[in-house]
Amino acid sequence: MNENSEPGEDDVNPAELVQGNGRSTQSKAMLIRSLALTGIFILMVLYTMYFAASLILPITVALLLNLIFSPVCRFMVMTLRIPQTLSALVIMLSVAATMAAGVYAFAAPAAEWMETLPSELRRLEYKLAWVKEPIKKVQETKEQVDRITNVDNDAGSQAPSGSAGAAVGTVSLVDSVLTETSDLLYGMSVMLILLFFLLSSGDAFLNKMVQVTPTLADKKKVVETARDIQRHVSVYLGTITLINIAIGVIVALAMYILGMPNPLLWGAMLTVLNYIPYLGPLICIAVVGFVSLLTFDTPAEVLLPPAVIFAVNILEGQFVTPILAGRRLALSPVAVFLSLVVLGWIWGAIGVLIAVPMLVTIRLVCEHIEPLAPVATFLRRH
Repeated sequence: MNENSEPGEDDVNPAELVQGNGRSTQSKAMLIRSLALTGIFILMVLYTMYFAASLILPITVALLLNLIFSPVCRFMVMTLRIPQTLSALVIMLSVAATMAAGVYAFAAPAAEWMETLPSELRRLEYKLAWVKEPIKKVQETKEQVDRITNVDNDAGSQAPSGSAGAAVGTVSLVDSVLTETSDLLYGMSVMLILLFFLLSSGDAFLNKMVQVTPTLADKKKVVETARDIQRHVSVYLGTITLINIAIGVIVALAMYILGMPNPLLWGAMLTVLNYIPYLGPLICIAVVGFVSLLTFDTPAEVLLPPAVIFAVNILEGQFVTPILAGRRLALSPVAVFLSLVVLGWIWGAIGVLIAVPMLVTIRLVCEHIEPLAPVATFLRRH
């Protein structure tokens, strides 16, 4: 030690060093344990959502619809003086009628188009005759290679079992369709009934949350948070729905003017698929492009219908939606894409459709709960 230095300036207590290192090691172990438990919890939630989809999916959709229609129900009760139960019943029947109309809008034109599909495919085969020759040569080369390597030695002996397999496949396909239909009807019934009970109960659940909240400031915070989430989700999803309906009508009229078959089908398809950012419009453009290839002969006529849908979607995404829906609830593209992938894996097509509404709701909830504020920051676009 330097003799001129003050006592304690250069002295390091070994016991304090060991104690500090111990605290650092303990905090790192706690952090690792916390991250591991969080990862296990997330995996448990995802697998529960996957294996209990028939139970959780209708409940989730009902809760989202309740957020959307609660302000409407409150307006009917407070302003129009309609009883709560009757207001809930009117909204529930309106939702059911809208869903039935949507199914009809898809089913009737789709069935008509499927009837004409065989003849249209023959036309496509004639149009693409110039492509068949190279494919035929490649196929012949493959058959020659197969004969040389004796790959198809047992092909003849397996022929009878193929017909039996086709029959079994047909039966299993019918069973699968019947099962999917019954599951869909069950889920829709559960969703509509639960929506009715949620709307008819009004603010009963919110009042109970206020009752169990200890302080007056916390009670006010709970009410403000619930009202803010309901208002923003309702306005946002209502605005998006009106925008999608409008562009569906515009596209249907454009397809009719361009001479596309079943224009209502393509308008209804874009209305639904536009709830799926990025992927939905691309699917609609691809399908319309395929039908346009079946329908028209010249390249300009073939490219015009998908080009119209592409232009309408660009205008909607870059100008209409930001102006009408606002930029406050704009979501991160990465978060949107991941939600589409994850919910599409868990709940299929319906999961993809409700991915963005769920993401908006989760972000609003996280913004009002201080410990979850970082999650809202990651979900935000900017």
